[in-house]
Amino acid sequence: MTGPQPTGVLMLSAVAARLGGPDTGEEQRQVDRVIREARYRDGLTLRTAQAVQGEDILGHLLDHEPTVLHFSGHASDTGLRVLTSDRGDAPLVTQGLGDLLAAAGKKVRLVVLNACGTDLIAQDLAEVTGCAIGYPAKVSDRMAITFATQFYRCVGAGIPVGPAHEAARAVIRMYGADENELPILRHSPAVNMDALHLLHPAFLPPPPAQGRIPDATAFLARGAGTKRYTLLATGTTDSETNLRAELASRDMNVQWIQLEETTERG
Repeated sequence: MTGPQPTGVLMLSAVAARLGGPDTGEEQRQVDRVIREARYRDGLTLRTAQAVQGEDILGHLLDHEPTVLHFSGHASDTGLRVLTSDRGDAPLVTQGLGDLLAAAGKKVRLVVLNACGTDLIAQDLAEVTGCAIGYPAKVSDRMAITFATQFYRCVGAGIPVGPAHEAARAVIRMYGADENELPILRHSPAVNMDALHLLHPAFLPPPPAQGRIPDATAFLARGAGTKRYTLLATGTTDSETNLRAELASRDMNVQWIQLEETTERG
């Protein structure tokens, strides 16, 4: 039996050479570095692809089954722009991309659109994946790369999506990013951004409490329509019944619980 798999980040880049644009190679290099240096680096993997055309996306989704789909390049009012066979670029229809994610990218829980003017696209894709990040207007290459590296640094430290997004925004704000250069996190009302960990709970050892490792770790799954979101809760409990009663008092609709016994710290 295989154990839990690391969270996959699939970074797709599409920049037509004749048009110029963001330094996607440097972005990939820096994101790879922070993931390899992350506190919980065993819980994250990065796959990259350059010069992506629209017909390539399905293959990448099927091959890598990512949890995070990250796009670097250009966008327009009609959608993300990808390369064409004549070395130019053309927009993707956002509805079609959403349909593709619903059909073949069902494991994708977050889309990061590191490109100018992608906020409206992020809003549409968040309806499919649960959450997405985009920019309301133009963003400089430096700010986009800095946000991406700081965001994945936080994710690799075990920080949930919402706080990770805010921390990365704060960093680029320190470097002088104006309001229009700050990315926006869009999400479904059913998703709690402060509790959404991208890393599997097995890669997040619970912190000690008063010198003791918690007696039990509960892996929770919450249903929202056809989607399912997971979160991690740690603490001590006498029984599964008592734990369910406590979670019910917090208005948590728990579908299943798995308890893992741990030991006291010596």
